[in-house]
Amino acid sequence: MDLPHTSKLCFLSLEGEPLELPAEWQPALLEVRVPVEQRKEVKLWRQGTRLSISLQEIKGKERILADWSLSNPGYYRLRLEYQGKVEDQIITVWPQKISREAFAQMLEDLDARLPASVAIGLQRTGALAGLKLPQPGETTLAQEMVRLRRAVNGTENRPGLIELLPTLGHDPHKILKTNKIWVRQEQVRRPSLSGLVQAFSRGHNLDANRRPIRVPDTRVEHTIDVYENQLVKLFLELVNQRLRRVRYVFEADPRGKPLNEVNSLFTRLKKARQQAAFLNEVSQPKQQPNQITMVLLKRPPYHAALEGYLEFIRSPTVRLEDSDLDAPLENLPHLYQVWGTLWVIQTLLEVAEQKGYQVENQCLVGRDKSGIYVRVLPNNQPAVSLIHPQHKTRVQLIPERTYGKDSKKSELHSDSHKQRPDIAVEVKLADRSQRVYIFDPKYKLDSETQENIGNQGKPKAADIGKMHTYRDAIRDTQGKRVVRYAAILYPGSYEFYTEGLEALPAYPGREAELQEHLRRVLDKALSRDSV
Repeated sequence: MDLPHTSKLCFLSLEGEPLELPAEWQPALLEVRVPVEQRKEVKLWRQGTRLSISLQEIKGKERILADWSLSNPGYYRLRLEYQGKVEDQIITVWPQKISREAFAQMLEDLDARLPASVAIGLQRTGALAGLKLPQPGETTLAQEMVRLRRAVNGTENRPGLIELLPTLGHDPHKILKTNKIWVRQEQVRRPSLSGLVQAFSRGHNLDANRRPIRVPDTRVEHTIDVYENQLVKLFLELVNQRLRRVRYVFEADPRGKPLNEVNSLFTRLKKARQQAAFLNEVSQPKQQPNQITMVLLKRPPYHAALEGYLEFIRSPTVRLEDSDLDAPLENLPHLYQVWGTLWVIQTLLEVAEQKGYQVENQCLVGRDKSGIYVRVLPNNQPAVSLIHPQHKTRVQLIPERTYGKDSKKSELHSDSHKQRPDIAVEVKLADRSQRVYIFDPKYKLDSETQENIGNQGKPKAADIGKMHTYRDAIRDTQGKRVVRYAAILYPGSYEFYTEGLEALPAYPGREAELQEHLRRVLDKALSRDSV
C-alpha cells in the first residue's frame, strides 16, 4: 500500500530524491513532514520498534529523518505520534529481484497451474487412478472468480453465503446433548446405573462408609456444534481462503484484474459472517463431510449451503497445501523454492512419461475435506518414486534430502559435513550403481541491492561454491562420487561453469527457458545408457 498524499510521512532515497516506496533490500530515508522546530514532539515506530529521528540537511533543506533499514518484501506498519494525534499506515515493500508481474505469475503458478500439472503428470505415469483431475488450462483465475461469485453471491436458484449466514444466524440448528459430569454425591440429580458402577469401582472414590464421594451426573443441554453447522463453517473458510489467495495475485499485478470486485466480496462476506455469531461455537469437521442428513435436505438454508459446498469442492481445481501462501510477500524466498521444486517435479514426470517410467509410490497428491491438494514435504522421504518396467531403473525425487556422514546407515552419504540440497533426483540402475542430480532453487542474486533488469542478474559465488561441495562430498558406499549434475535455479541469466555445473534461469513468467534446460538434464538422467 502507498502512503496517502495527506500523510506526514514520505520516503526519500539516500540522495534525497522522492521515493514512492522503498524496494526490497534498498536503504532509504523516512521523512516526517512537520516543522523542524517541533521535532521533539515527534515519535515514530516501525513494526512496534521506536525509530531514532534526527535533523539533517538534504538538497539544501533541513528535514526530520529516520533511517529505513534494509528490508525483505512484506507489509510494514508505521506509527507516527505528533501533537496528540496518531497516524497509522501499512506500507508494502515489493520484490526487486523479480518484477511485480513475475511475482503475480509465481503466485498464480503456485495457486493453480503447477499443482494441477503435477497431479496430471502423476496420473499419466500410473498414479491417482480414479481421481478426476482438471485438464490443462481448465483452472484459470477467470474461472476461479466464477466459482467465488457463485459461492458468495449465489445463483438464480440458490442463495450464496452473504444471504445464508444472516438467515442461519437468526435460527441455527441445535440439538440436545447429553454430558456426564462428576459431582459430589449430594449434588447428583440424574445418576445412571452405569455411572454408579463406575463410582463404586474407583477405590479412591469411596469414603469411610464405603459410599462414593463423587458420582457422574447426567446433564442435558443445547449445542450448536453439530455436523450441519460444521459443514457451513467449512464452506465459509474454504471460500475465504480462496478469496485471500486470489487477492494476493491481483494485488501484485492489478492490471486488468477485478481487484475491486474481490475486495467487495471480502467486505460483504465479512459483514455476513458477523451476523452468524453462532459459528464461533462451532468446530471444524474431523473428516470430509459426506453425510446427508434430514436437516440438510429439509431446511432450505442448510440445503443451499450443502449444494454450494458440493459445487465448490467439485470444481476442477488442485491446490497447493502450504500455509506460506497466506502471507506470500513475507514468505517469498520459501515460496520461490517451492515454485522451483514443482517445476522440477513437473518436468521429471513429463520426461518419465515419455521414457515409459511408472510411478511406484508418491506422497505429493492427496485428498482431504477441502478437495485435492499437492504438498511438498521436507521430510527426507521420496516425494515420488518411479521405475522402468523393462530395464528396472529406479528414480526417486527427494526434497531437502539429507546426506549424513555415517556411510553404514545409508547407501549414499557425505564425505565431509552433512549436506542438504533442496532437490535430489537419485537414479539407481539395475546393477545397483547410482547417480545423483541436484537442483537448488535460490531467491538470490549476486547484488542484493540492485534491481534485476531484464532477468540479467548473476548468481552468488557462495551458492555456486555449494554446488561444488555437493559434487565433491556426496558419495556411495565405495567412496565414489555420485553427483553427475548440480545447478542452482535463480531469477537471473544462464551460466555454465563446467560440465555438470550450471546456474539455470528461473524467472516466473519466462519458464520456457528453464524447462528447456531441465528437460535436457533429466532426459539424460533417465536414459538407461547415460554415463
